[in-house]
Parts: sequence; C-alpha cells; structure tokens
Amino acid sequence: MVFAAGDAWGQILEWLQGIIIPDWNNLIQLLPLFVILGLTGPLLSLLALYWLYHAFIDRGGHVHIDEIGPIPAELGPGGAPIFPPNVPYCIDHALVFPPTERTCSVDGNLLTVRCPVDGNVRTADEQTCRVCGTRYQLGASLSPVAIRRKRQPPEGGAAVA
Repeated sequence: MVFAAGDAWGQILEWLQGIIIPDWNNLIQLLPLFVILGLTGPLLSLLALYWLYHAFIDRGGHVHIDEIGPIPAELGPGGAPIFPPNVPYCIDHALVFPPTERTCSVDGNLLTVRCPVDGNVRTADEQTCRVCGTRYQLGASLSPVAIRRKRQPPEGGAAVA
C-alpha cells in the first residue's frame, strides 16, 4: 500500500474547504438552536452563580416550624406550678398546653383554664366563665405555629467583634 502525497494533501484541502467554506443551508437550519443556547446558556450560568453567592452569603435567617406540644409550667417560689391565664393546663402533670388542646396528652383528662378577668378556673371546653360571664374562645388560630431558632446568638448576648 503506497500513499501518494497528492492524496493526503487532497484530503487536507477537502477538510479545510468544509471549514473555510461551510454549507450555509445546514448552518441556517441550526440557527434557532444557536440562538436558544446563546440566550439560555448565559442566563442559566448567571442564575447558578447567584445561587452559589446566596448560599455562601446567607446568614441562616430561615423560619423553622416546630411541633407544638405541652411545656412544663413555671415554678413559683414555693415550688408550686404557676399557670398563665387563658391557657389550658393539666394540674396533675404541671404541663401548659397549646390553646387548641382540650385534653391532656398524658392521661386524657380534660384540661383546665384560668379566667383572665377574675381568675376563676373552668374546663377548657367551656367558652364562658361561670362567675364573670366573659365569653372567649381558646385557640383563635386553628393551626398554631411554633418557631424554632436554627442558631443561637453568641455568648454574652452581643455580637462578637
């Protein structure tokens, strides 16, 4: 098999002719693809760069919704629990419940509520105080929300320089 110098040179010239003098019909058919890639490519790149910038600069100020459950009541000076007014509580377990709860999650008993006007104690499913006649409804919001902090402030309470 003998290679002629003219055949190799001819092949190089044919390859160069395809690059230097392109087939314009095929390029015109590819023009919409070039326009779409030329517009969306830089936009997607800028969007990805902005997302990375935001991910590195973000300080974590997001709201995290937490499940609301009973919390222990504050203890007074004698060690007896102190229950806030107009909030359901279980006196047996010293737990304060969210406003939408009516029964204790530990034993299933009815919760009690202290009237904010006169301090009279009633069950959580009663909507009117028997003594003063104040009518109110616990749990105005049917979907209570508790917000959980992701990070705590630095020790000392102020920003550390």
